Amino acid sequence: MNLIDLEAFVSVVDHGSIVGASVALHITQSAVTRRVQNLEDMLNVSLLDRQSRPLQPTLAGKETYGFAKPVLSSVSDLKTAIMANGEPSGDFRFGMARTLGDSALSGAIGCLRSDYPKLQIHAFVQSSTTLIDRLASRTLDAAVVLLPEDASPPPTMVAEYLGIQPILILAAKTKRFSPSPTLEELSQSQWLLNPHGCSIYRTIENAFLQHRLPFSTALEAEGSELQFSLVANDVGLGVSMPHVFHASSFRKQLKIVKIKDFLPQHKIWLLHSSHIGRLAPAVACLRDAAMQYLLKHSK
Repeated sequence: MNLIDLEAFVSVVDHGSIVGASVALHITQSAVTRRVQNLEDMLNVSLLDRQSRPLQPTLAGKETYGFAKPVLSSVSDLKTAIMANGEPSGDFRFGMARTLGDSALSGAIGCLRSDYPKLQIHAFVQSSTTLIDRLASRTLDAAVVLLPEDASPPPTMVAEYLGIQPILILAAKTKRFSPSPTLEELSQSQWLLNPHGCSIYRTIENAFLQHRLPFSTALEAEGSELQFSLVANDVGLGVSMPHVFHASSFRKQLKIVKIKDFLPQHKIWLLHSSHIGRLAPAVACLRDAAMQYLLKHSK
């Protein structure tokens, strides 16, 4: 079996097209097609559903991809380790859940740049759902995500539990509620939340649905300061992690609402594939930086 044939097939699956694979591998489209056909001839199976757009692997293709990906990753790790004398190098693509805030990235980036200068760092702040999808598609190497208390990380990923964080419910300072409002009382209000893919959005929405109460949003938009400004103007209720709220310029115009029958909390996880190889020290650096950040902001 030829490694370059495996590489071409994996690239086609990763990019969803012959064109994307040819660009990524810097070879012609005909060369990509020929290499995939070589692999199919050797295995005596069809690996791609050529009628689908984007191209999708067949059942045999999915199985082959599952074996091929770690093989190619190990070969890449071996080459990199020899060239870099064991020091992590090359691309390290990681993400941080949007709800943790952009500032959560700074410690991790500082650690990585200091300890592993040969790494090319690609950092992303996205929803936990998006980060998990990108880990599954292998366009990310690691991510720090938030999941509801009753949700588990995907079993195909290595997961390390980092801790639990409360979610604050926020309202305008002038907003009037009973001393301990219930979900039913809050169901009369609208919400200002991140777009629907956000895990906290789902937690809030599910709480109302489980109690068979109405739930509606006044606005779905990214950006905590934008949301805080609108909450302060009584456009709707908002949510936040404690450290993001306390660092906000709008905190004096807002108040924390403690709901009698709802205490939202999220667990924080570090996720990565089981074939992290040469990037293991970089993942450990990300974990340590995330832990220090959470410890600092839990006080």
